[in-house]
Amino acid sequence: MSPPVTEHLRTVNGLEFLVDDQGAGPVVLLAHGMWCDASMFAELAADLARDHRVLVPDLRGHGRTAVPEAPWTIADLADDLRALLDDFQVERALVAGFSMGGMAAVDFALRYPDRLSALALMGTSAAADEWLRVTEIRALATLIAKAGRPRFLGREAARSTFSAAFRQEHPAAVTRWEHAVQAMPREALVAALRAVGERPSRLDRLEEIRVPTLIITGSEDRILNPRWSLAMARRIPRARLAAFPGVGHAIPMERPVDVAAWIRGLETGRYPGDR
Repeated sequence: MSPPVTEHLRTVNGLEFLVDDQGAGPVVLLAHGMWCDASMFAELAADLARDHRVLVPDLRGHGRTAVPEAPWTIADLADDLRALLDDFQVERALVAGFSMGGMAAVDFALRYPDRLSALALMGTSAAADEWLRVTEIRALATLIAKAGRPRFLGREAARSTFSAAFRQEHPAAVTRWEHAVQAMPREALVAALRAVGERPSRLDRLEEIRVPTLIITGSEDRILNPRWSLAMARRIPRARLAAFPGVGHAIPMERPVDVAAWIRGLETGRYPGDR
């Protein structure tokens, strides 16, 4: 018997999206980070699919999803998530976002609260970037736009994304991630950088989020400082903060089984370590 087909091409908001759809049960929608694709959630999605239906799209401009001709924003990503739920005829979902996908998940929660059952934010921030980081992002975007992607881009991105321990213990996974970055079209790299670097702050609106919310951070995150996770946890009324010691930015890849257990806690109210 042939294995079931889990990948589907769906056209929403004028773009063709590749979406992985596996499992059955309450729906979890996973949104990946900048310069990643759905494959970063492979282990997390497989674990959650034991008792959930898990939808994992390649976000616009990433993986095998189409690259828009015009610039786009984090709000556009949130609109894409809503449109995909419509296309799959899903009324409400637990939305879990990592890094850029987490920024989109915050916008989704604020724009479409009636479509949300719970929220998980991993290695992300609801604040606008600080001026120094914005300057760095703009400089890198300009460099790539004018000269193309540097040869070191994937390697240096991996160095920032993964903890030293994970890079040493899982070199094949890191190499695959580097190759995915290097394979992205120049215009997609630039558009994602600008969308992240120019996002507005949502910190002053977080009290509007009323669903159970999980915020996960890694103590070794070199891209989005754990203090931004704490800032979100202090503002979202029903938030639970989980800090993973020794883990880098790519929490869903470094600790997929643990992250799955914490996400299930959003539904049961019982989290790992609770008595």
